[in-house]
Amino acid sequence: MLYFYPAQSSFVVKDLKLMEQVYEVRHHGFLPAKKWQTPLVWLGLLFFLLRHIWRAEVIVCMFAGYHSWFPACLGKLARKPCLIVAGGTDCVSFPSIGYGCFSKPVLGRFTRWSYKLASHIAPVHEKLVWQEYSYQPNDFPNQGFRFHCPGLETPHTVVYNGYDAEFWQPDFSVTRRPASFLTVCAGLDMRFTQRLKGVDLILEAAKHLPEATFTIVGSPLGFSIPNQPKNVHLLPKMPLADLKAVYSAHTFYLQLSMSEGFPNALSESMLCGCVPVVSNVGAMPDLIGDSGFVLEKQDSILLQEVLKKALQADVLTMGQQARARISQQYPETRREQELLELLASLKAE
Repeated sequence: MLYFYPAQSSFVVKDLKLMEQVYEVRHHGFLPAKKWQTPLVWLGLLFFLLRHIWRAEVIVCMFAGYHSWFPACLGKLARKPCLIVAGGTDCVSFPSIGYGCFSKPVLGRFTRWSYKLASHIAPVHEKLVWQEYSYQPNDFPNQGFRFHCPGLETPHTVVYNGYDAEFWQPDFSVTRRPASFLTVCAGLDMRFTQRLKGVDLILEAAKHLPEATFTIVGSPLGFSIPNQPKNVHLLPKMPLADLKAVYSAHTFYLQLSMSEGFPNALSESMLCGCVPVVSNVGAMPDLIGDSGFVLEKQDSILLQEVLKKALQADVLTMGQQARARISQQYPETRREQELLELLASLKAE
């Protein structure tokens, strides 16, 4: 198998381990350190493909974008099946904040071409195929790769993310603090990321809920937020193993993003017993069901009302429901089975 990815995220690491159970995997990252290095990295990807494609049984790309075009194109020419795993940013366009592959003209073209040339697409949730979007009014009323790729004929099969409930479970040696809210946000020092991930809403709500505490994981060394409320605490980025204790020490998990696919941190926190509070975006309302709370609109006053309601809830029962929901509906073994079966069917065609 040839496997291509734009960043070494937790999604990539998990799927690589999964596929290495069955395949000899040769993987290649598309990771230019500077923008000007993109053509050089692209050339390296092309040489990697030309060297290995003739022995490959199947090609897999995590996300669509610049890095998936050569694999999809040469896969077509060499008659090697190419599967694109659609994960989120490659399915949306938010011009108001410049987010999503389809918000950028050139990247959007390469993303569309990749989807058209691929043999199959495996989105991690139905909402990445097509969804009505009403969380905020500044962008498109619909999102999803079929909305942004009119006339796309490439077939798709939804394969949900999966999680290890044995690893992600509450740490009972840690005391869960009441009225405590947690969110994990990489790139916290960027104003763009704060808007995308809803950190700006959290900071505003924290000012009006002094009885609650808010923790944000992902702070760079020495970083602080201007006029940071006293009940907001920043923690550095940390290994996954350390996150279990942090999840277990908080009652609620906040995921108030403008755009999400099938977020790992949300699902991991639910397995650790956190009560989820999410924005009405992507897969998240479906993931949490009645085990948490949904912010219908991007509005800080409405968020305060939602959080006050959450503080009055039976959080012990809801935390147990949240864990059961992820462990029962989205086990790691389900993704393994469905993804490997899909790959086997593509090879057989």
